[in-house]
Amino acid sequence: MHTRAIVTREPTTHPTWGMEEVDVGTPADDEVLVKITASGICHTDIIFSMLPSENALGVAYPKILGHEGSGTVAATGKNVTRVAVGDQVLLSYYSCSSCAQCQASKPMYCTQFNLENYIGRKGPGVCKATGEDTWARFFGQSSFGEYSLVAETSVVKVNGLLQSEDELSLFAPLGCGFQTGMGAVKNVARAGPDDVVLVMGTGAVGMAALMTAKVQGCKTIIALDRFPSRLRLAEDLGATHTINTAVPAFEFQQAVRDISSAGASIIIDTTGVGPLIEQAFHSLAPVGKLVHIASPPPDFKFSLDVTALFTTGKTITGCIEGNCLPSEAIPQMIQWYREGRFPIDKLITFYPAADFASALAQMHDGSVLKPVLRWD
Repeated sequence: MHTRAIVTREPTTHPTWGMEEVDVGTPADDEVLVKITASGICHTDIIFSMLPSENALGVAYPKILGHEGSGTVAATGKNVTRVAVGDQVLLSYYSCSSCAQCQASKPMYCTQFNLENYIGRKGPGVCKATGEDTWARFFGQSSFGEYSLVAETSVVKVNGLLQSEDELSLFAPLGCGFQTGMGAVKNVARAGPDDVVLVMGTGAVGMAALMTAKVQGCKTIIALDRFPSRLRLAEDLGATHTINTAVPAFEFQQAVRDISSAGASIIIDTTGVGPLIEQAFHSLAPVGKLVHIASPPPDFKFSLDVTALFTTGKTITGCIEGNCLPSEAIPQMIQWYREGRFPIDKLITFYPAADFASALAQMHDGSVLKPVLRWD
């Protein structure tokens, strides 16, 4: 099939994305051809377009990114049973279904996760102008294109969950960013009414964590960021307090204890900023939990007082995809949206797919939280 896609090539000082004509092959036995309606842009897309070709992960170019896709099934491989032609679907991460982690209902820790989600597979897509094979199936989907070959395990059927065609675009980001923030609070931290929750960073993932803390009935919800506009929005979405890190003479621990003298019982980090992460650990209450979502720079080393760790009972943990099963998390978030408790429409800005450069620029300057590219 002859179509268009946003192709990423060797990076310079910025992501090198370009709209190109590509040929997409037919589905393999376990693949689904999806006509893409929309795809959210996530910081992970940017990170994986800035790696040099000689990198430890093995990421290569040219490649097609995109891992928050939605669309309609156009064709299926012969072994596909989850969906049929014409089904409306949201797309999420890949898992192999057969390793020990997948069999234990922990597909986000699949033994093939890094290889299949971060690197993907080469071909059968071909760049029309150069004849180069593209690397695709990023997170099992590579949804930055009009059509994409998607792994069956990345597909969640949503036919009965939608009330309009527009919702297929609105719900596109649920398969990664929003489910990661939601799951970090609900599944990993297991937040409840007695918790003081601090969310570091109020991008799309942080806002999802904040909204989930409100759904969970947490008594105190603190939003931390350097953008006043985002902090105001955080208050609208459920934050009981805000902390602006850009104020003169900012002191992290004092700012937290001015709100909760014992510290925070749960801290969700979506910033990946090393010094903030260390300050967050010291700002935890006894038996508190620090949950990492964003990766810090590769050279960052956490300085940890092990004695303080075991004498206070604090926990430091990471999570992938919020420890979510997409088939369960996506319907849950849609239900919360219907109830007015997960208003993602306040966080999303839509762009024509061809206007991806504007979406990237506004995401970078903080004026947009979650850009979503529409292919219709």
